[in-house]
Amino acid sequence: MDWLERCVTDTDRFLRTQWRRGPALLRPADPPTEVLGLADLDELLDSGTLKVPYAGLFTMAGAVPEAAYCPPRVVAGRYLEGWLDAERVRALIRDEQATLQLRYVNHWYPPVRELTAGLARELDRLVEAFLFYSQPGRFGAVHRDDGDILVLQLSGAKHWKVYGGPADGHWQPVREDDPGEVLLDTVVRPGEVLYVPNGYAHTAQATADGPSLHLTIVLREAGADHLRAQLRSFLAEGLALPARPLGEDDLTATAAALLAHVRDRLDAADAPSLVHSARLHAYSSRPTA
Repeated sequence: MDWLERCVTDTDRFLRTQWRRGPALLRPADPPTEVLGLADLDELLDSGTLKVPYAGLFTMAGAVPEAAYCPPRVVAGRYLEGWLDAERVRALIRDEQATLQLRYVNHWYPPVRELTAGLARELDRLVEAFLFYSQPGRFGAVHRDDGDILVLQLSGAKHWKVYGGPADGHWQPVREDDPGEVLLDTVVRPGEVLYVPNGYAHTAQATADGPSLHLTIVLREAGADHLRAQLRSFLAEGLALPARPLGEDDLTATAAALLAHVRDRLDAADAPSLVHSARLHAYSSRPTA
């Protein structure tokens, strides 16, 4: 199955004319909305298997304390914490207008894992997914994400504003207080997909029509830290040196062996391979909003 085609309609056209060029609202003919819907979310809540930090609740005041929706359990004589109580979660959503966020859904929910794994193969990226269930009027601060994102609207609608990308390579995936002009101001409805390029500032607000359920698919991009980490790993491959050389001559010989190994490994290295490895091992430094 071509998962990217299902998200963007025309893969070749998307990669040629839209990828990294600016935000876009896409209306694919066969969006993968079946991967997780409202009924599935209810089933997950009622199953009693959701646990922090894979799940969390937020209000306009900030994160809801876990104690408010994760009462302790006793299982086989063991005291367990961090498991979501469906009744308390629904009460906080209803009475406090809390937003439910499910993190790294690809780790633990097979239909979403199939989607992200397919996109990872097709785009040569680490791909992760986050689910948001938001009440009407709820909005988040303008921020930048560390990766390209595909926002798949599953239920309800959300009003998005997307601003420009960062001015240079020193930006951070954090709140943005001066994002510049709005490039795209649109409402995303069920079955539609919003594409936001890597680093472009954005914010979203659930419309007055009702609760919004959307899946944010993050196509992680490597940074300098990832390149450095992969280079260290590459240089260390096949390296076997004595931990404590016994004398001056042994220490000098060990240093010479280390330098020879590094030179050989560098001769075998190339930039595209390093980028490929870094992209597949890129990690998230903060939760995606």
